[in-house]
Amino acid sequence: MDDQESEIHRLVENAEKEQDGGSALRRDALTKLIEIAHSSDSELKCYAANHMRYFFNNFPDLEEDAINAVYDLCEDQDSRVRIEGYRAISSVSSVEHKWVKRNSDVLVQLLQSDEPEEVAVVKTALCDHLDMDPGVTLGVLCDQIIPPEYTIDEEEQQIRDRLRSLVIAFLKVDAVEAIIRKYTKTPGTDTENVLVSQLLTAIRRLETRDVEVIIKDLLLMMPCYIPGSPRGMDLLHVLIDKARSSLNVKSNDLGSIKTIDFYISLAHFVAIQKRVASPVVLLRFYCTYLMGKPVLQRFSPEEQLILAGRLVEALEACEEESRVRPQICSHEQFSFLRRQVVDGAPNLLEALHDTKLESSAMWDTLRSLLLACKHRKEREDWVVPFNLATSISRFQVQAQQLGPGNNSDEIRVLIRSLTETSMSQASSSTTVDGDGLYERPAHLPARPQMGRPLLKRPDMSRPSHTSTSGVVSNSRPAIQIRDSGSLALHKRSLSSGETVPQIKRAKTELTEERQLTPSLLSRMTMPVPGDADKAWRKRGGAGKKRADDSSEPDKHPMSGYSIKGAAAHAERGEESRDPTPRTSSLLDRLNKSEGVDGGNRKRHRGKA
Repeated sequence: MDDQESEIHRLVENAEKEQDGGSALRRDALTKLIEIAHSSDSELKCYAANHMRYFFNNFPDLEEDAINAVYDLCEDQDSRVRIEGYRAISSVSSVEHKWVKRNSDVLVQLLQSDEPEEVAVVKTALCDHLDMDPGVTLGVLCDQIIPPEYTIDEEEQQIRDRLRSLVIAFLKVDAVEAIIRKYTKTPGTDTENVLVSQLLTAIRRLETRDVEVIIKDLLLMMPCYIPGSPRGMDLLHVLIDKARSSLNVKSNDLGSIKTIDFYISLAHFVAIQKRVASPVVLLRFYCTYLMGKPVLQRFSPEEQLILAGRLVEALEACEEESRVRPQICSHEQFSFLRRQVVDGAPNLLEALHDTKLESSAMWDTLRSLLLACKHRKEREDWVVPFNLATSISRFQVQAQQLGPGNNSDEIRVLIRSLTETSMSQASSSTTVDGDGLYERPAHLPARPQMGRPLLKRPDMSRPSHTSTSGVVSNSRPAIQIRDSGSLALHKRSLSSGETVPQIKRAKTELTEERQLTPSLLSRMTMPVPGDADKAWRKRGGAGKKRADDSSEPDKHPMSGYSIKGAAAHAERGEESRDPTPRTSSLLDRLNKSEGVDGGNRKRHRGKA
């Protein structure tokens, strides 16, 4: 030991004996220790690290310089000096607790050391800080676990990822016993609140990596996670939210499906295996988000089988809760959930059948689904729907070939009891009459009439002018349909509510129309019409001539007549607008019928 080192030792020893904490001697000693912490002598650096704690809290204005000197020691090139610096951090925090948070943060960064001996000292220092102030130290540790909300560059991201893994490993291996035995032993403490809230925040922001360790090796090890605890419900809701958000991503890539399955499996572990949360919440999530056919098809056959198995396990857990702890799951609530499972059972059964994986897990899942259907049928006066019975019957052949074990007899009985009634009702829903024709069910509407409706016959009981008018209204459409083959008039008749004549009936009515046409002799014997008869001829004469024309459709073209020659007719004094014949002798009428009748008929036809 040289003179300088001896002088420093005497100064520090005398300062330690000084009763006045704020004396100049003690101040000089602290100043000297800060100075030698930056010297090149490793022995002096180690001496400074070991004695700085005795004067640190006496001079607030020198605290910053002193703590920075300690941090410099932790970065020294000499491993022995660094180790003494790590220990100096703990000693400084022990005398002044306000430095616990900052010093804990420094120690967390020092976990990245590549020297195992140094890492062991750092972990010991962190455990010391947990004893000094567990809430603050756990908060610092969790801050390194929670990913930042802002974007960081790739290099910093790698550093944070590595540091996060180191912190989780420290909590899991080195600190978990103290956390369980001392810091969170009493439920509801500030330390417990800090740790739980911070870790739940980390789960919300983290990807799948490290989440399982946080849940299984940290959270669920704490005494506050007991069956039915609010802590367990909070954790389950976080996991369900993560699974739901992953389901909302419309992607069938392997990474997305694995993420969904990861959070579902953790939620199932929390609620079903550990029972620290109500299985009702989990089963409700299954029924709402996982039983749809499009969602199930996003998973592989093996994963579909696992999902179906988890769902029936959740249903069985809810049934047990309804018996043991009805305050968690009432009987009414369980009945409602069972109805939801049974309503979605066709999709689950289809998934089970399509997997082609006949294992004990598949048969156990099938048995549980069939039992749920059976219980609903027995207790709710429920009839198995045809689609569900069809899905169940698809397993009948496989069940018959099933060997002993796997509840084979029970499964066969369940299949038979659930399918017989529905299948028999389906087969008897349509009956067969004596002629071998199926009778249509009564609730179905009447069949539409095939073909065209029959043409109405003219009413023979009416007066002759009425019958003639009726023939005119029916015979012309019939002729047009027969000759032109056009459907235009047929559509107009349907829209106006008139009966459309059929072709065969049209021929019959034309024959009847010819029989109703008065002969020449009957017209000759008719009395001379008076004024009333003239008025009637003005109203119905044109229609009668149209009927006469229509009785011989081949004589005149159906497309109508040309108006050419109308002027010539007007010069001869022929009035086309007044079709009523004038009173004349028989000879005049005969002469007119030979040469004029065709022209009058053409004019009337063209006007019509």
